[in-house]
Amino acid sequence: MRTFLTILIITVLAGSGYYASMMQKSSPGAAAEEASVTQTSNVDSTEQVVGDVIRCQGKLEPASGLINIVAPVGSRISGLIDVPVGGTVAEGDVLVTLQSREIRLQELKLAQARRTDAISNADFEKDQAQYKLSSAKLAVEEAGAADEKIATEKQKIQLLRRQCESSEMLLGRLRSLRSNPATQDLLNQTDLEKQQLVVEQLRMQIEQAELTVELSKKSAARAKQAAENSVRTIESSLENSDKAVPMTTLDAAVEMAQAALDMTEIKSPIENATILDIIVREGDSVTNKPVMVIGDTSQMHCVAEVSDQFLHLIDLEENPNLVAKISASALPETLSGKIISKGVMIGAASLSDPNPFGKVDRSTGNVTIKLDDPSAAAQLVNLQVNVEIEIQKD
Repeated sequence: MRTFLTILIITVLAGSGYYASMMQKSSPGAAAEEASVTQTSNVDSTEQVVGDVIRCQGKLEPASGLINIVAPVGSRISGLIDVPVGGTVAEGDVLVTLQSREIRLQELKLAQARRTDAISNADFEKDQAQYKLSSAKLAVEEAGAADEKIATEKQKIQLLRRQCESSEMLLGRLRSLRSNPATQDLLNQTDLEKQQLVVEQLRMQIEQAELTVELSKKSAARAKQAAENSVRTIESSLENSDKAVPMTTLDAAVEMAQAALDMTEIKSPIENATILDIIVREGDSVTNKPVMVIGDTSQMHCVAEVSDQFLHLIDLEENPNLVAKISASALPETLSGKIISKGVMIGAASLSDPNPFGKVDRSTGNVTIKLDDPSAAAQLVNLQVNVEIEIQKD
């Protein structure tokens, strides 16, 4: 029963509303109001030319633009700069520190240690090669000294030969005396044999000395050749010792480790940057969104979205001193500025139209206005504002 009564009441109220609306539409005043609304809906009140003024929407932003500070996705935040939103930082100040910094620091130390060890080992091997080179050069000198010994042995051979010649002459005279019957009794056979033995000993000494000299020559030549080869080998090894150490690879490893370490600290890319927003907290994991937004608010711009059908009225070559007025309920006063550039890209408007009857599918181009006094705008970054651009129409 209650359900039936509820349905009946709703039906009666709906019928009353429909009857009242029909009565209003049938009246002349209602028809005029409807025509007024229809006419208003066909006019874009926020993008129109009124006299010598183009009215449109704009947005306040730093001259440097909004700089999104990003970090590698998946990393974790271990520290944020101790500056609140609205504070300023200098170029190179560390804004965000990642937890992976300690690991990257150890990797850098390891790469540096490997490079240092490689250099130390190379220096040790060079010292060893220098010692071997000195020994090889000494061996060359000793081989040269052997030539002097050989020369001495040759002199001894010459002396032995002279002694042998004298002994042979004496042996010849003794044989003559012994063979002569007149003098045969003056010399016995034993003396002759002794002299014969002396001659044979001298001849053997000469042969032995000559053999020794020949062997010494060959040995000295081999020793000298070996020593000289050793010198050349060691010198070549020393020349190529620097190439043997992969310094290029080791330096690249250190540079890569340093780069990885640097990536664990995200620094301010500009001077006098204002922190506009801090999106993350310590301990948060980084996503594909920025972790912080900064910008230089010492100079502020207003980027106005002007309808494509009015852009031709803004001719900076013919009128380089076009000015604009910027207002919003959040601003303490109306701001002024000079138009410094006009974009060439046309696209869908990104700013909402405050007029409920305005066009939804607006096509606009950007016009940049440099504000004369950026102080008020610096406190309201990204604020949507009303823009009036003064133009000169033909």
